[in-house]
Amino acid sequence: MKYDPLTKLLHACVALGVSLQMITSLVMIYPKPGRLPNQWYEVHEWVGIALLGIVSIHWLWAVGRTLARGDALLLFPWFSGARLNQLGRDIAETGREALRGRLPGGDEPRALPAAVQGLGLLLALAMAATGTALSLGMAPDGGLSPSLRVVKEVHESLAPVMWAYLLVHPLLGVLHQIAGHRSLSRMFGLR
Repeated sequence: MKYDPLTKLLHACVALGVSLQMITSLVMIYPKPGRLPNQWYEVHEWVGIALLGIVSIHWLWAVGRTLARGDALLLFPWFSGARLNQLGRDIAETGREALRGRLPGGDEPRALPAAVQGLGLLLALAMAATGTALSLGMAPDGGLSPSLRVVKEVHESLAPVMWAYLLVHPLLGVLHQIAGHRSLSRMFGLR
């Protein structure tokens, strides 16, 4: 699959931004009544707001480009029987190939990697949206309304899933590159 320059740029921005967010989450001190935040919290806050915009643009670009070409929206197959069937077939093929010690490849877009990429974008969107809601709705002393406490719980509950995605997604990209599928080369122009 060949990626256009804007998709490559958006993917790189999301990858760098999410990585920075996850790292700053380890060292930031968030505000609460009686405690001031540190500078890492402010970095986390502003990068998160920027990521909400970047991920939203990425979604609009992916959906718009796909619809303009008349292709199936592989990033989000959950409401189409045909795309779910295609995803099921791709999962089965991936399982068969994995049992043989191989990774499925090819130049055509495949349903499983596309759906996983779509889930990653949804996860990033959910984290950025909940984080932005916290940033904009938090009281100056760090206090949270009951509804914002729920938003905070959702935001914090998604973080371990994002850590897993942040570890597995690049690892699979490297494995596909090693297997000769040129995944990283096509996305980032690597040789």
